[in-house]
Amino acid sequence: MAGNYNITINQNSDFQRAFQVKEDAVVLDITGYTFTGRLKQNFNHSGHQDFTTSLVAPYANGTFSISLTDVETAAMTAGTWVYDVLMEDASGIKTTLLNGNAFIIQGVTP
Repeated sequence: MAGNYNITINQNSDFQRAFQVKEDAVVLDITGYTFTGRLKQNFNHSGHQDFTTSLVAPYANGTFSISLTDVETAAMTAGTWVYDVLMEDASGIKTTLLNGNAFIIQGVTP
């Protein structure tokens, strides 16, 4: 079951969050895993913005991060978006880890 976690993203700013994957309260070694994530203005919107994802070494600590550049956040329309993050193991099994709302806060300074 995916965890519901809302995030706030400021336009014109870099965004990064790190998360630790646990299974039954035990940290998961994510060596060989891949992560993907996407934001959309709503579930039916055809456009999207992908997160850049990366594993945080050492992988046995189960930590990965999602990020966006200031250029990417500047291109996003202020408002409430939706997002999710998926994890894929070495055998190709995908699991939705996170989902929720992404509150895009309008920026003043470019």
